[in-house]
Amino acid sequence: MKFMKWRSLVISCMVCLLPILLGLALWNRLPDTMAIHFNLNNEPDGFASKGFTVFGLPFLMALIQIFCCIVNDINANKHGERKKFTRVTKSIIPVMTVILQTVTLGYGLGWDLDIRKVAALIVGSVFLAIGNYLPKFDYIKNYDLNTERARKINRFIGFASVIMGILFLISIFLPPFFTVLCLILMIPYALLCVIYGIKVCRQ
Repeated sequence: MKFMKWRSLVISCMVCLLPILLGLALWNRLPDTMAIHFNLNNEPDGFASKGFTVFGLPFLMALIQIFCCIVNDINANKHGERKKFTRVTKSIIPVMTVILQTVTLGYGLGWDLDIRKVAALIVGSVFLAIGNYLPKFDYIKNYDLNTERARKINRFIGFASVIMGILFLISIFLPPFFTVLCLILMIPYALLCVIYGIKVCRQ
């Protein structure tokens, strides 16, 4: 696969695996069973062994990153590379892994963390990053659109993504209900983007 950007693949996967070193450094201080999932009231409702938490989760994220890089590079080879957007999309999984793994280990050590706020911050930041760079695209995968129509759709999705990102960030400072509301709003967000895209395609 000559089109693959192996350097970015290797580096990003290494970043995904980097938290393993932190887990090893803290190994003797971590509990044998650790919380890895939380509800909106910041109560743990999913648990795993220390070994799976320290080693398994980073490896799973690295596998997801490999898949994302392959899809991204195939897309770039077919339609042309958009370096800034590629940099953003390939950074999402590694950055999320480092943050979430650090938070998970910290919670295991007894840190007083509000996981709901951390999750809302990450999701909001991802929406803002995508919303900022998506309008710079001049194509849409799997659609034979002229440049102007493609940009029109991407601008709309980008604008909607920025709005969603802002709402998620605002919910950090509000009760958990507002984060739930943002999650519910993702359904009309997705529907509006699809409907608008279809409408533009039929023009």
